[in-house]
Amino acid sequence: MATGVVSRSEAKLMNVLANAVVFTSQGTTFMQAGEEFMRSKNGDSNSYQSSYATNELNYALKAKNLSAFESYQKLINLKQHLDGLHQDSSTNADINFEQSDSLNLIKYNLRDSFNNLDFVVIHRNGYKADEVQQFDLSGYTLYLDTLDASKVLSEKTSVSAYETIIAYK
Repeated sequence: MATGVVSRSEAKLMNVLANAVVFTSQGTTFMQAGEEFMRSKNGDSNSYQSSYATNELNYALKAKNLSAFESYQKLINLKQHLDGLHQDSSTNADINFEQSDSLNLIKYNLRDSFNNLDFVVIHRNGYKADEVQQFDLSGYTLYLDTLDASKVLSEKTSVSAYETIIAYK
């Protein structure tokens, strides 16, 4: 990641990555209206006293940011249906957590006992973006890749900067 000003495309990748981490964590997840299609309120950090034009939902952003919207749909579905991610009194997910030595990646496994599925979740930030990181995901089916929906999983699956991969078997 370059220092200084962040481009719109990089900010979009950061937004989806950050929320992928939140949605694949235990507990209640909150999001603001329009967050799933990159609503920014024109950078107004406290818009309670701002005009309607600042606070309105611009649905044209959905078409412009459709891939982010679709990622959010899958994340919300996973959060609602995977044991232990959604808040309920009967289950807690058994999460095995790892972080990379270079501090640019977290990886964990989740078990869905109701559907008898094992999930692997990999989040990679933009730190040391030029490093190549690969994982053995052979035998897994891709549920979500925030950068490449057509990625083929193998014993040498690459994970790029700002990418989240969720797979199951």
